[in-house]
Amino acid sequence: MAKDMKMIIGGEFVNASDGASAKNVNPYTGELIGTVPAATQSDIDRAAAFAVEGQREWGALRGDEREAILERFLTLFEARSNEIAELLCAESGKSISECRGEMSIVKPILRAYMRAAATLYGETLPPRAEQRNRGDLIFTIYEPIGVCAAIAPFNYPISTMFNKVAPALCAGNSVIMKPASDTPMSILAAAELMLEAGMPANAIQVVTGSGSKVGGWLTKNKNISLISLTGSTEVGVALHREASSYLQRLGLELGGNDPLLIFADCDIDRAVEEAINGRIYNCGQICSGSKRFIVENGIKELFTEKLIERLKGIKGGVPSDEDSVYGCMINEAAADTVERQIKETVAQGARCVYGGGRPHRALVEPTVLTGVTADMDIAGDMEVFGPVFPIIGFDSFDEAISIANNTSFGLSSGVITENMRTAMAAAMKIKAGTCVINGTGDYRTSYHLFGGCKMSGLGREGALETLKEFSEVKSVVMKNIYCPG
Repeated sequence: MAKDMKMIIGGEFVNASDGASAKNVNPYTGELIGTVPAATQSDIDRAAAFAVEGQREWGALRGDEREAILERFLTLFEARSNEIAELLCAESGKSISECRGEMSIVKPILRAYMRAAATLYGETLPPRAEQRNRGDLIFTIYEPIGVCAAIAPFNYPISTMFNKVAPALCAGNSVIMKPASDTPMSILAAAELMLEAGMPANAIQVVTGSGSKVGGWLTKNKNISLISLTGSTEVGVALHREASSYLQRLGLELGGNDPLLIFADCDIDRAVEEAINGRIYNCGQICSGSKRFIVENGIKELFTEKLIERLKGIKGGVPSDEDSVYGCMINEAAADTVERQIKETVAQGARCVYGGGRPHRALVEPTVLTGVTADMDIAGDMEVFGPVFPIIGFDSFDEAISIANNTSFGLSSGVITENMRTAMAAAMKIKAGTCVINGTGDYRTSYHLFGGCKMSGLGREGALETLKEFSEVKSVVMKNIYCPG
């Protein structure tokens, strides 16, 4: 039975001010899950005004008081995690096992930021750093930046949202959550538990509706100090342009066409397993998943054979099946795009040696493309957000690095080799925010700095640094506190 859900504004569950709504559809079955409100600019402005008040209340709490509320939320979330996972499976088309796995990430994310917030120490300048501060004590403190807007994508809506909400709340900010249009309900369900845990009503808001419209309205509201987006490069560039009016701080984790370099001296079975891990899950809809497989020519044929054989043994397609490794695409339009990209690459001279079919409305088969050359679109800036393995051969280290860097993107990367000198040389030369040695670039923890360079974004997410990005640093000067010597 379809279930309608409402936004959370000012601690109340509300419809859009004009009554408009958007359908939430199961991408695999085509069945209606329910509806959510389609927010107006007035709704966004109301949410921001409430968030200003919420930040004052939330920011006034001691760190241990905020922690206690967040711990209560984690208890409630764990008790409801299976229910939310099933909702996410229905609205995203991800396999139920992946959805459950995503629920398990919330606790380590929140715990990491709570620990980091407890040790967010300032710095003290030596009293004799220069003539002008002789006898003066200068130190820094971190204060909440204010209202933070968190915009999450459809592919990992819960974990990505909490990678933004956690630093915002742990730094003492309020937050406005904007889930992706395709996956709003799991976020709403989680946010409801935050209120139940005792979060001040105005400290969290959840608005739903068109991403392009809401994103623009967020940049036009002077009460919003920071916007953190995970999404496409096109959307990130537009948001960067629009946010200039109020100099809002931006964190942008955008697109990628990540390379996986596989050298001839590798453990080839391990290389195949890593390639699959970095590409097949979530039907290939992973920002930092490997999207270009740059394989030394001496093992390229054997790698391809083993990859195909391994893919034949992987079950996927039906999201709700317990043994499905992957589900379907987020919608039919996404499947259409991937299908078109496969055909375009074949038209440019590549060969489809496995898969390539469209067995279901929102499903594209795992696809292996050989004969891919460095001058093809898929080897450069064509980001294929689907389960496609384009295999590109190389003969020398320098050629492999040239192919890897021949893109406008720079999110993540991987290199597989038994030679650590080769691995480190590649890690130093690949232009990307992360390089994983003997693994795929689809690697993330709560602590290490995750994000990209070039057209893959601005800033980093990770407990070691992100709290500072969600804070204002203030210098405090105590003049003549020391006796000048």
